[in-house]
Amino acid sequence: MSINAHRHLTSSPTYNPPEGSWDSHIHVIEPKKYPFPNGIPRIPHEGTMAGALSNASHLGLPNMVFVQVSTYGNDNTWIINALKEVEPSRSRGVVAFDPDNIDSQTLQQWHALGVRGVRLNLRSTGTKLSKAEIQTALLKYAEKLRPMNTWSIGLYADMAMLDHVQPLVSELGVKIVLEHFGSPASLPLDTTKEAGWDSLQKMMEDPSVYAKISAPYIFSKDPEFNDLEVLVKSLLSMRNGDGVVFASDWPHTQSKGYDAKLFMEKCLEWCNGDEDLQKKLFRDNAKILWDVQ
Repeated sequence: MSINAHRHLTSSPTYNPPEGSWDSHIHVIEPKKYPFPNGIPRIPHEGTMAGALSNASHLGLPNMVFVQVSTYGNDNTWIINALKEVEPSRSRGVVAFDPDNIDSQTLQQWHALGVRGVRLNLRSTGTKLSKAEIQTALLKYAEKLRPMNTWSIGLYADMAMLDHVQPLVSELGVKIVLEHFGSPASLPLDTTKEAGWDSLQKMMEDPSVYAKISAPYIFSKDPEFNDLEVLVKSLLSMRNGDGVVFASDWPHTQSKGYDAKLFMEKCLEWCNGDEDLQKKLFRDNAKILWDVQ
């Protein structure tokens, strides 16, 4: 069955997220308003601001984090505009920038608008870095982010790369967000064979590290998400559930027509009736991570 099989399923209203929940990873992709740069390898599915607000209402996730998509590189115009359009109490932003070419004034201006992180996206771009290269990049970003106090580095990289990242967690001194389950190489999770899993576990012991429960279609072809259960429940169990945030990854650039509601309800189900865990996954942890007062 193809990944797009997920789109054909309709979800039942059995599970609802807690009031005031957050969607910790969405994009706005409007080529007419924000033209793509020349020479991009793949044209992503369009997702308008109106569509993002509609998705928020559909999922019952009224608060949202606008995350830079690889297509736009370091052009954060759409994020800045989105933050200006959505009231500060219900939005945050994660930008992209070159740590060698950024000034503190720009970071402060972004911070005032609601930006709370930078994204280092290696997986979407197919970027391969050595141990020295990834560690150098992270140290450069951390140097820029530490004065901001509340910012994070969002890392989208193969889980195996975490073997190079884990030794730096304390030295970095900033929050780290492992995007899309930490990006495993295969499912269902086999903890004895998954490269980087031991490092992920060690990282998640640190209160500055978070994992996004998001974008299942990137890894799973199972419309019932059974092959994700072990992975998700393992992440939910770490640090008493204090290190996970849910995200829809709207507009699902790799799976047009996908509806995140089924997976959202599955995650609520996997909380096994623990309302405190549901609140952490969908609201409370996000408010801490994204510096929401």
